[in-house]
Amino acid sequence: MLKLSNETKVGVLTALGITLLVLGFNLLKGKSLFSHSKTIYAVYKQVNGLQPSNAVQVNGLVVGNVSNLDVMDHDPSKILVTITISKKIEIPRNSVARISSDLLGTKTVQLDLGNASDYLKTGDTIYAAVDGSMTDALKEQLNPLVKKLQGTLMNIDSLLLNVNGLLDTTSKVHLQQAIKNLNTITHNFTVTSASLNTMMDPNTGSVPGTMRNLQEVTGNLKNNNEKIGHILDNAEKTTGALANGNIDKTLQELQSAANSLNTTIAKLNTTDGTAGLLLNDKKVYNNLQYSLNNLNKLLEDLRINPKRYVHFSLFGKKDKVKPIPSDTVKAQ
Repeated sequence: MLKLSNETKVGVLTALGITLLVLGFNLLKGKSLFSHSKTIYAVYKQVNGLQPSNAVQVNGLVVGNVSNLDVMDHDPSKILVTITISKKIEIPRNSVARISSDLLGTKTVQLDLGNASDYLKTGDTIYAAVDGSMTDALKEQLNPLVKKLQGTLMNIDSLLLNVNGLLDTTSKVHLQQAIKNLNTITHNFTVTSASLNTMMDPNTGSVPGTMRNLQEVTGNLKNNNEKIGHILDNAEKTTGALANGNIDKTLQELQSAANSLNTTIAKLNTTDGTAGLLLNDKKVYNNLQYSLNNLNKLLEDLRINPKRYVHFSLFGKKDKVKPIPSDTVKAQ
């Protein structure tokens, strides 16, 4: 059996390690040693951070990678990019290799295929283009806005200077007072809003309670709708009966009675008739008063001296006549 020395073993292991190192390095760079590939070149003025092993895509499909970047003729404005195409695709000669980036900033080379009938071969150079970065796009969009904003700020500055020049000390005091009043109004509005919130509270607010009471009232009206209908019917019947009755005749009779009463009162105010004489003729009143006085004396005398008018005696003795108290009072 063949025996290998230690030096041979070390040499074999070293060669194997170097080979694996070269293979791994090429794999990391995106190169494949066991597949057929095509190498083309592109010259850029700037590469926007493009790195070796970045993907090369056609319509979103990865067809290769960037294998190397180098400066041509010591001119930094000419950067030679080596592109390795691992897929078996034909690239028209008028195609463009465009450097682009996604939202995460990952750089890729997008191949925009042309329509030429002639195709690129290994060692040929493809047209190069660079998409603007997101920062550049934002700058392009923001530059007009920044200019407009600068103009607006200048106008505001001029306006504030003019306002400051127009406002004297008194005007400034008035403006401060107006701002203070505005703060007071805002505070009052806040208090009012809080009061409204309290009033509108579903549990303790007065407005919901009023609405509930109104709902109860309407509910009662709805429940008593039939009774209300009967009441209205009765009222309609009553008004109909009054309308159909002899109201006009009754009013005429009442007017006639009032006229008669007025006539009677008018006669009482005159000296026609006994009642009128009693009310209006003083002589008749005096005679009547005199007659009543005599009648009173007669009744009083009848009470005091009854034997003067009814005489009855067994022995024929006459009683002494007593004077009437009223006459005695007059004689004194």
